[in-house]
Amino acid sequence: MKRYLLGLALLGVAPFLCFFGDYFGGAGFVSENLGFFVSAAAFFVFPWAFAALCLIVLRTKGPGGVFVFIGALVVQFVLMFTVVPPGATCQMMGIAHRLKGEFHADELRGCADLVRHKFHDGTLSTSPRSKDDHFDVGPSALEVSGLELPNSLRGRFQRVYIQKLPDSTVEQVIFALGPDRGISCDGRKNVCGFFSCSIADGIEAYRYQRL
Repeated sequence: MKRYLLGLALLGVAPFLCFFGDYFGGAGFVSENLGFFVSAAAFFVFPWAFAALCLIVLRTKGPGGVFVFIGALVVQFVLMFTVVPPGATCQMMGIAHRLKGEFHADELRGCADLVRHKFHDGTLSTSPRSKDDHFDVGPSALEVSGLELPNSLRGRFQRVYIQKLPDSTVEQVIFALGPDRGISCDGRKNVCGFFSCSIADGIEAYRYQRL
């Protein structure tokens, strides 16, 4: 009985590593390169190794061994394709976890609400956008002056923008940590995908990658 339980446990190791390799890379627990390597190895190499290990643990030979080996491979790949999110999504979940620990959601939400309020009143202080502005925002986005931020957030972002979204009634406030990454506040909930993942209600971490 113990051998069968161990065999079942082995089937979950590759999917586990496939998820947490990229997740830990995004969260900063390991380097992104190491996280990618672990996830790639978990997908392409480990299933074969663990399928062979199942044969040893269960002590099966002959036609039964072939059935166990193929079955173990199939189960592992089914788990990785149906349970484990894509690698980019796993990494975004890790990035969101890290940023959630670095910034307080209520503080970001309050700052975004204040920026929107001043934007509507016409009292928002803005800065001119430079010609070499390569940040991934729309051409109509306004760069918010750093003086509009509370003291606890000043100097922690490279840029802060506000822009209107065509499919939303709420303006999006972007706290850019770099040209292609940062935190956005736009009222959306439960976002999780290749390029963004929710930190809290209405607040998402994002990172755009060239595919």
